Amino acid sequence: MKIASLNGFLAASITVSALTVARPCAADFIQTMSSGVYQTTDGKAKVVLGNNDGAQGIFVAYVKDGISPQEFNIEKIPASDAAHIFIKFDPAQENGYSEAIIGDRSYSIAGNATFSLGDGNTTVNIDNTNPYLTVTHREAGKDGESLLGFYGMTPVVQGNGNLATILTANQLNPEIARVIKPYVVKSDGLFFNDKAVETPSLGIYVKREHECLKGSTLVLTSAQLKQIQTTNGPDQAKLMDQFLRDNAKSTPTKGHLVLRADPSSPVVMLNIADKNVVDLRGIKSASAARKICVLSPIG
Repeated sequence: MKIASLNGFLAASITVSALTVARPCAADFIQTMSSGVYQTTDGKAKVVLGNNDGAQGIFVAYVKDGISPQEFNIEKIPASDAAHIFIKFDPAQENGYSEAIIGDRSYSIAGNATFSLGDGNTTVNIDNTNPYLTVTHREAGKDGESLLGFYGMTPVVQGNGNLATILTANQLNPEIARVIKPYVVKSDGLFFNDKAVETPSLGIYVKREHECLKGSTLVLTSAQLKQIQTTNGPDQAKLMDQFLRDNAKSTPTKGHLVLRADPSSPVVMLNIADKNVVDLRGIKSASAARKICVLSPIG
């Protein structure tokens, strides 16, 4: 789905709390009990934020038979027909999501990782280059996914349907993503290719391939581009050079979270400060020696 198709969902000045598609979706995530607890309406997926010293992280559980939101108690999750994982977050480490705890086993996380829980309808995606973590859930037999996205320990995205599919944490080229299989979390442990995982480290380093995210690429804001385009004569080239020099010192993308980086589409980003969603796309410039991309609000 190209970024232009998002305009029906993402109006101008979309905020983080408004990133929910208007139409209802099967098994939506809802915030329950407290600010750090989220549950799907089918009762099968649970997300709990842990902010205690020494135990900062995100707990995700899948319960096959479901537990109603009113009855959920993290200490009473059944031992069978359930799967859960605790993703430890350590802001001091390069890999912010540093550890996965499953049952009585602990695994270090190196790079990016995907975990499928239970029947595969609940998925945890980790992009440690941001750091960005999403939890997606699809109700069995129903179309459409619901999603929660976190920047570190901060909830930043909540959406469903096509939007949830687009905003997953997967930064891989779609062709590569099809051959990268997820780890499978079951009630009796962690598995990969139907074999119990014995290695102490999980994940894979993912190199972003989008040209707009390369260090050599120059970035303009849409306001700067408009000012350049409305300037006549030789002053136009001078203005562009000035903007590019200024932006090289402090890039306009600073403080933005990459939500989606499919090489065939514009980059989708979230401005963490004002919670607006923007895109980053390349432009043609005969006068510039390096690639130029423009940061623009969506809508």
